[in-house]
Order: sequence, then C-alpha cells, then structure tokens
Amino acid sequence: MTEAERQDQQEEDKEKTTAGDGGEDASPAEETNWREQAEQYRNDYLRALADMENLRKRLERQMEDARNYAVERFARELLPVVDSLELALSTPVAGGEGVAQLRQGLENTLSLFFQALAKAGVAPVEADAARFDPHRHQAIAMVEAEGEPNRILAVHQKGYVIHDRLLRPAMVTVAKAASGESGRDPSPGSQDQ
Repeated sequence: MTEAERQDQQEEDKEKTTAGDGGEDASPAEETNWREQAEQYRNDYLRALADMENLRKRLERQMEDARNYAVERFARELLPVVDSLELALSTPVAGGEGVAQLRQGLENTLSLFFQALAKAGVAPVEADAARFDPHRHQAIAMVEAEGEPNRILAVHQKGYVIHDRLLRPAMVTVAKAASGESGRDPSPGSQDQ
C-alpha cells in the first residue's frame, strides 16, 4: 500500500467515525474505556517484562550452580583413589632404589590428582591442629587429653569441599576434657555463661 492510499484510508476511517456522531468526537465514556484498556495493556506488558527478568536471573543462578557443582559426582569418585595413594605414601620406605622410584611415582600421581581436583574447585578441609567444627569434621573418636577440649588430635581421613559446599567431612579424633578436669567443671561451656 502506497503512502497516498494509506492517507486515503485514514481519511475514510475519520469520516466513518464522525459521520455516525454528526461530526462529533468519541464520547467521554468510550475515551475512558480506551484509556483504561491502554493502561491495562501497559500493566500487562510491565508484568511480563518483570517476569522475564526474574526468569533470566533464576536461569543464570541455575547455570552458575550447574557450572560449579557439575563435577561433584566425579570428584566424589576420585577421592578413594586419593586416599589410597596417601595411604601408600604414609608407609615407611624400606630402602632400595626400586622402592624410592615407586614412592616418587606415587608422589607425582598424587600431585596430578590434587591439581585435577583443584581445577574442579575441590580443596581439602583444614583439620590439623584445628578446633572441631561439626559442619566440616566428623568425630569418630574422643580421647581424654590435657589442654583445650574439642581440639582435633588426629586426622584419619581428609575432608574436602567443592567451592563452598562440603563434599566429604574430615574423619577426626577429638580431645575431650580429662576426667580430673571434668570434676571441676561438670558442664561444658559453663564458664561462658
């Protein structure tokens, strides 16, 4: 449709609307209805726009979580391999060049595993000489010991985190107050109150 035809069509539409009213504009009631309908369309548009923005943000969060934690199952499968290598390295070396080479190979393999885990966001939980944290450590034994209770005395199995989530807690032995000390202070934490 050409510009001239479009203008002719608009003029015809104007004549039709004014011919029925005797040349008057639309009634105030009709104009109010149009304005209300336009406002409704505007509100619907703004709501749809807000819904789309919320959906986009939610999908971005889900994609970020998927990127960060997609390797969780893979990392969980690698942890027993790391444990076995660490156990082999903890055995004393009896001597001989073959044993030294075997040990060097194990150390290199373990180093590669740690590098692969670090790339995936997996890091060990610090437990040596730390205070027991039930969110990161799992106590498998409590031993009476001198000094501060709830200290980690031994780490039996390392714990790991993936980004900010706990993948596996550290298995630890925790110090508890010696029986002589428990007579002086029957309730733990009573000094704090």
